[in-house]
Amino acid sequence: MPEETVFPLSLLVDAWWKLDNGYLRDEDDEDGERYPFTEQQGKEITAGMRLKDEFPSLFELILGKEIRVTRDGYLLANDGRTVLEPRRKAEDVYKLSGGSRPGYSVFTSGDAEEFSQRAADIVTSYDISPYRNVPLLSEVAALKDPNEPWDPKVPDGPADLDDYEVWGLFEDHSLARLPYAEIVVTVSDAGYLEHMVAGMRWDTTMTGDVCIDHGVVYAS
Repeated sequence: MPEETVFPLSLLVDAWWKLDNGYLRDEDDEDGERYPFTEQQGKEITAGMRLKDEFPSLFELILGKEIRVTRDGYLLANDGRTVLEPRRKAEDVYKLSGGSRPGYSVFTSGDAEEFSQRAADIVTSYDISPYRNVPLLSEVAALKDPNEPWDPKVPDGPADLDDYEVWGLFEDHSLARLPYAEIVVTVSDAGYLEHMVAGMRWDTTMTGDVCIDHGVVYAS
């Protein structure tokens, strides 16, 4: 688990984005995500946050900003049709990543330096517990070859969670039995936590790294 303070801040931003866009609600989905309020209540919570105006800019520092453009790359107004005057190309105004939706939008790059500074200002402490529910090397070996007994002369110990085969042990496990670590985060202002409630859970791709290149996304 990343030890830099950008990681817990990116989790707070990710939770805000999912709520603000209606992706967390009071229903258990197949991935186990859950928020103990309705989709509408979640949106009302983000709308009422005292520091709500900070989260869009934090999100853009991680993943960049989507900019509406013409097929030739000229900046458009929010209506997606009106060319802004004076006519300027997005590439002349913004630092862009490699991502684009031709004739619709381009993306700016994330800003790792600025996000790191914001994390240093917001996250005042961040502690991670040791991983728990980690299987033993002998358990992984038994999964790979049930007919080959573990050599008692070989030192046993926690398996490497970066080993893809280790996760085959958990196919039928409940969430409570999966490997996990506890994190404790303190922030400079409680307003950054107003959207967080007991019992919520969600999947995330956040690692604390910012997006420098989105790749290319084609419009359907």
